[in-house]
Amino acid sequence: MSASSALYEHAEGVHLNGSGPKPRDSHAWAQRVDRRSECVVVRVEGELDAAASPQFFATVERAVRSNCRAVVIDLRAARFLSLRAAGALGAVRQRAACGGTDVRIVAGRQPIERSLEVSGVRPLFSHYPTMRAALDT
Repeated sequence: MSASSALYEHAEGVHLNGSGPKPRDSHAWAQRVDRRSECVVVRVEGELDAAASPQFFATVERAVRSNCRAVVIDLRAARFLSLRAAGALGAVRQRAACGGTDVRIVAGRQPIERSLEVSGVRPLFSHYPTMRAALDT
């Protein structure tokens, strides 16, 4: 299954309040609310490339507008992050900060970190080595 078709399957099925159906194992991304930390987590699996980016960033924008204090983008299971998508994460972070929402990234893998560095957005994000560290901040 391509990332774009997997994104489409889950775009309407996973809701911020957790009332939607559980995502299947083949999903490219999912989102959930960590009520204790007042954070929305957007998890990416697979490749975040040109095909997957529009739906992913629409989900991130909805998460940012959900009146949470932070959106944590979990890239630990991502195999690829395009430079364009990395750059767009920086733009999302800046727009969200204007509205009082902190956007955090947990990358984990060296190729993903490298995309963030090469695109020039890594300095915009604090380094979180684990999801727990990102949620507890």
